[in-house]
Amino acid sequence: MAAVVRTERHDAVLVVTLDDPAHRNAYDGAALHALGRAWAELDADETLRVGVLTGAGGAFCAGADVTAAATGGFGDAPYPELAEPVATKPVLAAIEGYCLGGGFMLACGCDLRVAGTSARLGLPEVRWNLPSHWLGALARQVLPSHALELALLGDEPLPASRLLEMGWLNRVVPDGAALVETMVLADRIAALAPRAVRHSKELVVRGTWDDPASVLRRGHEQAVELVRMDDTAEGARAFAERREPVWRDE
Repeated sequence: MAAVVRTERHDAVLVVTLDDPAHRNAYDGAALHALGRAWAELDADETLRVGVLTGAGGAFCAGADVTAAATGGFGDAPYPELAEPVATKPVLAAIEGYCLGGGFMLACGCDLRVAGTSARLGLPEVRWNLPSHWLGALARQVLPSHALELALLGDEPLPASRLLEMGWLNRVVPDGAALVETMVLADRIAALAPRAVRHSKELVVRGTWDDPASVLRRGHEQAVELVRMDDTAEGARAFAERREPVWRDE
């Protein structure tokens, strides 16, 4: 059995949970497709502003379900795109326990990452002659020496504290508190101007790919768009009136 993907709405936050604790939330192809549908739902629904990815039962994800891989449970491409930003809206990862191999790949596709103190993270693929075909994404998120530390020293996982040192994790919290802390961050983001939030994410992502001149041009385009929005006038009114803005993404 591989993880079932459950979705649940908490106001403007879509919580996506990998649910197969008995197998540390390992996934098969069907689960990866379900994740893709969840992120498409996040982007398509105007009432949703942030996504959160987590795992049930004290583990994030131990990667691909080996049994499914051996019995045809991955009938199409191995989905390296899930290591890239999975939505135009922000997506956060709440990590407890094991975050290994393909589970690490899924966390790479998130924008912010929070982990419990005892979380164990790593890439065991080199132990079994398996591919890490998505490592280009990781190489854009940490220093090359840190990406190589993860990729080449796959004989044992690293503690959350080491991933925090690398800058890959944003927070390390007491065990069992990762989802709570992640939801606090998600709610904070959901309360901010949604168009400006999406534009900020877009520029950071583009900055890792595109040439500086094209990123600068896109930044100017965003600026023109934002200053013409009703939300920008609302932000100024709310500031003057000392109240919280009411955003309409218009």
